[in-house]
Amino acid sequence: MSIKGSLKVLFAICIVCLAVFTKNDTEANAAAVITGERAIGGLSYYLEKFYNNSEGSVGLAELFTEAAVIPENIAFANVQDYLNIRKAAGTNSAIIGYLPKDGMCEIISSDGEWAHIKSGKVEGYVSVSYLITGEEALEKAEYLSTLKATVTAGTVNFRSEPDSSDPENIIATVSYGERLPIIEECVISKDDENIMWVKAYCDDLEGYISKEFVEVAYDFDKAVPLSAVLNGESKVGANSLRNSIIIEAKKHLGLRYVWGGESLSSGADCSGFCRAVYKACGINISNLPRTSYDLAASSKGRTISLSQAQPGDLVFYGSKSGKVNHVAIYMGNGMIIHESGHAYGCKISPVDYRTILKVRSFLD
Repeated sequence: MSIKGSLKVLFAICIVCLAVFTKNDTEANAAAVITGERAIGGLSYYLEKFYNNSEGSVGLAELFTEAAVIPENIAFANVQDYLNIRKAAGTNSAIIGYLPKDGMCEIISSDGEWAHIKSGKVEGYVSVSYLITGEEALEKAEYLSTLKATVTAGTVNFRSEPDSSDPENIIATVSYGERLPIIEECVISKDDENIMWVKAYCDDLEGYISKEFVEVAYDFDKAVPLSAVLNGESKVGANSLRNSIIIEAKKHLGLRYVWGGESLSSGADCSGFCRAVYKACGINISNLPRTSYDLAASSKGRTISLSQAQPGDLVFYGSKSGKVNHVAIYMGNGMIIHESGHAYGCKISPVDYRTILKVRSFLD
């Protein structure tokens, strides 16, 4: 059966399901009003969009897109880069995570000066003066919710074309749990019209990932824990060059991605960020190649294993063919900091969020 035929059958089934669950859906909406939660998007929205569209352009993936639920106690970080999350209320308390610009959290309690919040896997305290709360936050949620594809399999190919028959179009591999910002939800495969693809960003790359291996849902940016990173810093010494590199790199979380850029103020790309951080820490970068591909192949420095990596070393990523197209700074304890592309800018990620091709040290 063709994809168009499959869609017709699917729509018929959906109409029956909607009729059966109309009563339950009404009760759910009533409960949402009581709890103060709201939903964005959802199945009924996309069905209505489909039937009101004469061209029928709504794709199969959109019908299964999950709505974003907005808690009544939602808040957003009102900062230029990131907001420190502390273990306890007060600026003297240890930093345990960060909430990026426009990052979402739920307020557990507040004394008017400090808020006890939870975001993702991080629970701690932030200054209330840097939060957008109340009705303004509820309104902001409606346009900050973005569509993301979360990888549900161990390692998945990210391709330059929606075509699984060509091994040459694999430009990256992504790991379980990685969240990719979506460009287009539903793309029909070039080699098999029954296979659906999602067009998305992977760092600064645009490509396609099979719908079979991702969950598509509206979501918000959330906090990232820093406990592992802080422990990693302590292991290399408070005054070491390696520690200085990590401290400098973290100053620029949220720095926007600029292709060919090498500035810690106006923006950088992945290799430009690494070079700029090194330069800011007093390292001579005149002999270091400019691109991630050339850095990985350079005669400068030495290739090491991931188990030998220390904070400040560089980790390289790319395709299964071995072509490097991304580089990050290793922070220690399985974490990296990198310019990840237009969607997120400079951020912290697990070191194995993509397949590692090489690790190199330029600091010895």
